[in-house]
Amino acid sequence: MKTPIRKQRRGRESGNVIVILLVLIAGLVGAWQLGLFDGLLEGEQEVALEGAPVRRGDLRISEVVRGNLEATDSITLKCDVEGRSTIIFLAEEGVMLEAGDLVCELDVSELEDQLVRQEIEVKNAEAAFTKAKEQYEIQVIQNESDIAQAILALELAELDLAKYVGDAEAGEAGEWFNELASAQETVTLRQEDLARAVQTLDASVELEREGFLQRSQLETDQLAKKRAKIQLEQAERDLALKLKYGNRRRLAELSADVATKRRDVDKTRKQAAARLTDFEAARDSSGYTLERERTQLLDLRSQVSKSKIFAPEAGLMVYARERSRWGSGDAIEEGDEVRERQDIATIPRAGGMTVKASIHETKLKKVQVGQPCLVTVDAFPGRTFEGRVDFVAVMADSGSWRSNPNQRLYKADISLLAPTTEMRPGMSCSVEILVEDLEDVHYVPRQSVFMDGGETVAFTIDRGDVKRTAVQIGLDNSKWVTVLDGLTEGQTVALAPPADFEPAPVPEADVASSPSGERRTPGAGRPGPDSRPGASGRPSGTGRPGAGRPGAGSGGGRPGARPAGGDRPGTTRKSKGDAE
Repeated sequence: MKTPIRKQRRGRESGNVIVILLVLIAGLVGAWQLGLFDGLLEGEQEVALEGAPVRRGDLRISEVVRGNLEATDSITLKCDVEGRSTIIFLAEEGVMLEAGDLVCELDVSELEDQLVRQEIEVKNAEAAFTKAKEQYEIQVIQNESDIAQAILALELAELDLAKYVGDAEAGEAGEWFNELASAQETVTLRQEDLARAVQTLDASVELEREGFLQRSQLETDQLAKKRAKIQLEQAERDLALKLKYGNRRRLAELSADVATKRRDVDKTRKQAAARLTDFEAARDSSGYTLERERTQLLDLRSQVSKSKIFAPEAGLMVYARERSRWGSGDAIEEGDEVRERQDIATIPRAGGMTVKASIHETKLKKVQVGQPCLVTVDAFPGRTFEGRVDFVAVMADSGSWRSNPNQRLYKADISLLAPTTEMRPGMSCSVEILVEDLEDVHYVPRQSVFMDGGETVAFTIDRGDVKRTAVQIGLDNSKWVTVLDGLTEGQTVALAPPADFEPAPVPEADVASSPSGERRTPGAGRPGPDSRPGASGRPSGTGRPGAGRPGAGSGGGRPGARPAGGDRPGTTRKSKGDAE
């Protein structure tokens, strides 16, 4: 999220560009009307070829790259708030921080609202868990009561059965034995009652015959005998039924009752377990819900607490720069939106400075870990610091692919051997990597060698005559290229090819044997510095076919930059200035 100030600045810049374009167009139109371009339309004129002498002596081979300073050891402060947040406070860059100072504060108003709602959810979850736990405990007690009642009913049924049957082994009579004995005793008593009634009736008959007893009394005795006989018959029938059918019905009832009560005990236990499982599941579910809600509450509290970033120790405040598709982006500022794990700032520690640089793929073969370097910091003009190559990436930086598909840059770290306290992270610097110091070699300006039909050539000048000469070249730097064979000291070489020079294409055999299989475009006149025997044959420093001179695109580490000290072919600039 950009601030209104930045938008206004961009608007002013756009307006300035439009004004400049309008002024240039007006100037071109005026020059055309004045005829200043007439000479350009008359055709190309012959220009004298400028030359430079073939030199012999010591030559330093080095590569120059650009980079930025970073602290070797630093503390990185990151955004730990999930999602995206807006910076509402940011300490000023370059200030000295003390341990505990507020560095950055993020807007977490939405998280604070979520925190309040989450606290309510936790309260509700606690109440639900308490209720579920109490219901579970109540059900445990209810299950114990139900099971105890079922067991008691079973015990009573078993006692009823035992009481009815009795224990023959222990000599204890049951209810059935008592009933049978009672029926037998009743028959005996009824027999005695009948016998007594018969005796009484016989005596009454004699007395009535002799006139000592009234007729009514005799009839009473006759009725008593009949009653006693009937009662005896009833008792005998009851005894006969008991003897015939016995106690099977009553025994079956009592036994069935015992079995039923036993099944009731099992059923009650299973029902109790089932009901308890439901309440146990509700209790556990409420417990898990409460634990989850509490975890979310703690997480939200942690997120809110991370909205303020404090300095863990004293040091210099340095803003982080978000890496963009085209390299390092703008530094963060208040109002910007940051994401989780994004760098906010760094606090360098004492212990050294490192240059973070990018090396073009054409220079990669020359650069090795451990090589000495000379570092020039833009903020300290005129001062040079010693350094050493500590790291060179094996794979190309993916960011360079996105910004330019034909460009491959490799990250490198160059440590400063004696940094000063004046250095600050983020300062731009130039690094000269010392590859090799050659002694007593021939060398010429880089723009004086060309490619012609897969062969490296130069054009020598002798008393105005221009001669094509095949040469074998070796290592080069930003200005000079060594000549291994084909030229001698004192010869003069042209800094540009003749006007009628048209480079021949690379032969098919050379294209097939090239590691990249890349066909050279006609007109790609200049060879790469590694076209000596054993080299890859690829033009050094160029990321595109048809690049004109050795190392094109490698000057200062910028792809497409013109080599230092070089001129475009066909220019009439004096060779003396270039050679010197």
